[in-house]
Amino acid sequence: MLHKVIIGSANFQQKYGIKNNFIPKKQIKNLFKIAIKNKILKIDTSPAYGNSEKIIGKIKCSKFRISTKIPKIPEKIKKKNLSKWVLKKVETSLKDLNVKKIYCILVQNPKILLTTKGKIIYNTLQHLKSKKIIKKIGVSIYDYKFLEKILKNYQIDLVQAPLNVLDKRLIETGWLKKLKKQKVEVHARSLFLQGILLLKSEKLPKKLNKLKNTWKKLEEWQKNNNKNPLEMNLSLVKKYKLIDGFIIGFDSTEQFIEFLKLKNITNKKLPEIKIKKPYLSNPLKWKKL
Repeated sequence: MLHKVIIGSANFQQKYGIKNNFIPKKQIKNLFKIAIKNKILKIDTSPAYGNSEKIIGKIKCSKFRISTKIPKIPEKIKKKNLSKWVLKKVETSLKDLNVKKIYCILVQNPKILLTTKGKIIYNTLQHLKSKKIIKKIGVSIYDYKFLEKILKNYQIDLVQAPLNVLDKRLIETGWLKKLKKQKVEVHARSLFLQGILLLKSEKLPKKLNKLKNTWKKLEEWQKNNNKNPLEMNLSLVKKYKLIDGFIIGFDSTEQFIEFLKLKNITNKKLPEIKIKKPYLSNPLKWKKL
């Protein structure tokens, strides 16, 4: 299972998410040393994650397979300047990461691929792929309604999508099987929903109080099955073997070490949870709550 772990960098030396998770630079260095020792050699990052790319670059992570993203594209940018803008952003990422090649560049807002700017963005990334500067072109999605159209129009190599006990659309819609039939690599993210799925019900942020009853069901399952929240949530990705990788962010090296010690991950049937209001399981919507 460890060979599927991808280290998330959204909280590298900056507060991240509803819990304000944070890991300082000194601990990041130690985390990478431990990761190398355990042959965990994949990192997910983005220019949008503060200085994470520069931090990774200074640590000199040549042994790691790094995926990053195209930042949000300015609405006012003209088509004639778009390709140059994309190339410049990738060039900046390569420089900050201190690498010559990137495993995958993901389009973070894949909806833009369905606009008149889409082909320019894709063709620019395809050019970088032909030059072997990037190995794969990917999309990071929340909303599946755009995915079918994207796959009809473009050769996508990798899809990054949320998967957790509150959001199993990747499985329930049949998309995981569809993607694997098309030989698309699949990475699961939001496994712990910015860490809230590891919290006790009484520790939930006030804006998510509507989830308390759901948390009590999860806690009851954990008690009945003698599992902690981490074991419960990891059992989800263990169950679905078609998933190629899953992204996990760590708040400290101690937390990472505890994760590595886990032996008791189960394949038992998880509690059936249905969220009546989908925005409660979508971190992009939490700011508006």
